[in-house]
Amino acid sequence: MTGAEPVFLLAPARSYSTVAVALLSGHPDVYGFPETLVFNAATVGELLREGTGWARFPLRQSGLWRAVADLHEGSQDGDAVARAREWLADRADWPTTRLMDHLIDLARPRVSLEKSPDTSSDDAILARCMAAYPRARFLHLVRHPVTTQRSLHEHWRPAGRFRSEKALIAEAAAFWYLSHQRIIAALASLPSEQWMRVRAEDLLTEPRIWLPRILAWLRLDGDPHIVDRMLLTENWRFAGTGRSDDLLGGDPKFLRSPALRPIPAPGPVVFDPSWGLHDEMCDRMTDLAHSLGY
Repeated sequence: MTGAEPVFLLAPARSYSTVAVALLSGHPDVYGFPETLVFNAATVGELLREGTGWARFPLRQSGLWRAVADLHEGSQDGDAVARAREWLADRADWPTTRLMDHLIDLARPRVSLEKSPDTSSDDAILARCMAAYPRARFLHLVRHPVTTQRSLHEHWRPAGRFRSEKALIAEAAAFWYLSHQRIIAALASLPSEQWMRVRAEDLLTEPRIWLPRILAWLRLDGDPHIVDRMLLTENWRFAGTGRSDDLLGGDPKFLRSPALRPIPAPGPVVFDPSWGLHDEMCDRMTDLAHSLGY
């Protein structure tokens, strides 16, 4: 077992990344974090003040609160979370990388596994992560572009962020394409053994095949009995929404019903004509999807 370096799962939103972390966290030597958003800002104070535009969702930070409470006190009840928030506020001048170092140290000897979709959504955020942890390992999780688009439309539409349905559809397409291009470019500079790419559909459909492969890459025990226990995603320490029923830190739908469920197999890369995507965007997404194994 090696607990020296963390693992960061890189994937855009709506890629089954919360389920993937819950699966991997079933291994006794892995500590799977909820979404901490820790690389979104340079300091803890800036991270706590994040509250403009797309970030104006108070519960976005509840994954970080839960992680601090769990690692400090072994609890995520209301009092522990309140103390975690106070502890973070008292360290507003800390670099966020110091905060991440602190959490990783507390999780040792377990391997820390963190995923925040925001990390791959912006060049500066991803660069901050990779600069802070140049020897970390990176798991690139991909999902079929068509099903990702449908999920993004469903997830983003209620927020009312977009001026029109057409704008929402165009943003979702660009989001999937640019996020994966950003991840691919960043990983290209690393030794091949430092990163691994997995299709979410393969991992969730055939976990007994893919979990041992990922564990072998991480140099962790892949005994079949351990893998069987990993399938109980409802046992993830951050499954559910806390005793207060208002804590997140991942996909709300999965957190509220965290059992592992079958998903459809990826079909052909054919975009719904009613979306009205430009041919050039469809061609680019299709080429990228093919390169990712679809």
